[in-house]
Amino acid sequence: MTPRLPADASDAFTRRFLARLRPDVAASFTPDQLAAVQLVFGMRYAVDHAVDLRRTVTLPWGRFYVVVLGGRDRRSQARHGPGIRHWLAFLTGLAACVLLV
Repeated sequence: MTPRLPADASDAFTRRFLARLRPDVAASFTPDQLAAVQLVFGMRYAVDHAVDLRRTVTLPWGRFYVVVLGGRDRRSQARHGPGIRHWLAFLTGLAACVLLV
C-alpha cells in the first residue's frame, strides 16, 4: 500500500523521503512535520554548484560513485583558512578522482 501524500508533499524531496518509510509511518506525518524535515535535510540538495560532476566507477571489487562539486564559498568567515593538511587532502582526493574516472 502506497502512503497517501499530503497536498503540499508534491516536491521530489518529500516524495523520496516518504517512499523510504513504512507506509504507516509515512502517513503519520503532518504537513508541518514534513516542512521541518525538508528544511533540515532537503537544503543540502538545493545549492547549485558551478562544477557538479557525478560519475559511477566500476572496479573489479565493486561499483563506487565519485562526486566533485565546486563553486563560490558562501560559508561564514569563521570556517575559512584551511591549513596545509586540508590542501594536501584535497589534492590527494582530486588526484584519486582523476585516476578513477
